[in-house]
Amino acid sequence: MAFTELSFFVFAACLVLFYYLLPAKMQWIVLLTGSVIFYVSYGAEKLPFLLAAAGIAWWAALRMEKIRPDGPESRALARKKQKKVLLGAGALLVLLLLYAKVGTWVIQSFAALLRLDADSVPQAILALGVSYYTFSMLGYLADVYYGKEKAETNFLRFLLFAIYFPKILQGPISRHKFLAPQLKETHRFCYEAFCFGFQLMLWGYFKKLVIADRLAMLVNYVFDNVETQTGAHLLMAACFSAVQLYCDFSGCMDIAGGFSQILGLKLEPNFNHPFFSRSAAEFWRRWHITLGTWFKDYVYMPLAISPRVIRISKKVRETCGARAGKAVMTVLPLSVVWVLTGLWHSTEWNYVVWGVYWGTLIICANVFAPELKKLTGFLHINTKTESWKIFQMVRTFFLFVVGRILTVPGTLHGSAEVFKKIFFDFQPGSLFDGSVYSLELDRANFHLALVCIFVLWAVSMLQEKKPVRQRLAESNVVFRWAAWYALLFSIVIFGVYGPEFSAAAFVYMNF
Repeated sequence: MAFTELSFFVFAACLVLFYYLLPAKMQWIVLLTGSVIFYVSYGAEKLPFLLAAAGIAWWAALRMEKIRPDGPESRALARKKQKKVLLGAGALLVLLLLYAKVGTWVIQSFAALLRLDADSVPQAILALGVSYYTFSMLGYLADVYYGKEKAETNFLRFLLFAIYFPKILQGPISRHKFLAPQLKETHRFCYEAFCFGFQLMLWGYFKKLVIADRLAMLVNYVFDNVETQTGAHLLMAACFSAVQLYCDFSGCMDIAGGFSQILGLKLEPNFNHPFFSRSAAEFWRRWHITLGTWFKDYVYMPLAISPRVIRISKKVRETCGARAGKAVMTVLPLSVVWVLTGLWHSTEWNYVVWGVYWGTLIICANVFAPELKKLTGFLHINTKTESWKIFQMVRTFFLFVVGRILTVPGTLHGSAEVFKKIFFDFQPGSLFDGSVYSLELDRANFHLALVCIFVLWAVSMLQEKKPVRQRLAESNVVFRWAAWYALLFSIVIFGVYGPEFSAAAFVYMNF
């Protein structure tokens, strides 16, 4: 029951009706029932993973909260017991995550060693949304352990936090202290919230169905036929792939956030116009925000202030100087964070290299910031000008494109072939001889994609200064309704019912 299927619209309409027509105290039960139905629609066999993870996290949090020191002497022992409970629960959650990620690969590898018929060997079950709800629960356990949050005593309410369906496909990685209190509150129907939520959903569907799915056809065709493509075609497809991923991922976030707003709920923001970023670090503060803040709070900061890292930093400072010692406090935690970020996306080597690539960019920019500042001064670059800001944005975009080339082909060998074509067989004339119209998109649809990308850029520029929905709400009624009808009909005509197009699955559903 994907967000782009007709069955979802029927399901969503029924859920909203029950949510507001039944007694307010039953709203959380309606959401829990609807979330279970939504999750089971992808396969009932996936539900035990979620129930097991939720049960482990709920039980462990209650255990930790009950371990309270009676006096100063028992404090250390109580904390030690808490650590054991947290460690055990966290290990079980991570094992569930790893099994869902690499279970099939492990099973098939053992089958190959035993020389069994590959077709007769069962595959592991891919648990829907496992990366998102596992990280949410690990964060919840850490917050309970450090006393930042009280443990939830009602398992069904905790299960609702874990399975709340708008966020289960692609996130965001919600914090319990942010979402759970909202799920406990009662919400009355609000016309303004309904309109704003519906408008946000429309914008999400526009990005997904009109832009992302259209670009996906060209991108998939080009990268499936690398050997017959020019380097120019491959670079163009990589750029389109960056836009496709953004529209796909942020489109899902808009749909989830808009539907939640209709219900009177708010999800954490996950995107903030990342293509306007002027550095790699800023890009990742604007892209997949909840993943970045999760790693910052639960991996980077604990490592940065850990006694072991501090001791290493001190030794390096004594032998190599103060600057090197200070750099260790940044380099070590960031290295761990970015290797784990790559593994979060996939256990394939190309994603590990992708994580190392981004980690290296951010670490180098941080460590060599003084040298980079001196270089801009030596070259007499005025860093206050608009042209320099635009250059930085373009540079950051192409850094992201390089990252896409590392992952889209599927293997490191495939990525190497793409880079080889770009550097040694570019053929820029292939962008202007009409051959681009034979890459799964005809002339009309290719030009439509470019127009839609321009619309996306224009709207994003406006949103940087003031929310577009608020701008439209303040406009006259004729212009306001004309804008939203134009968006609706563009989705119907150029998206769902466009010639030979179909709604593809959301990209980040597999993470």
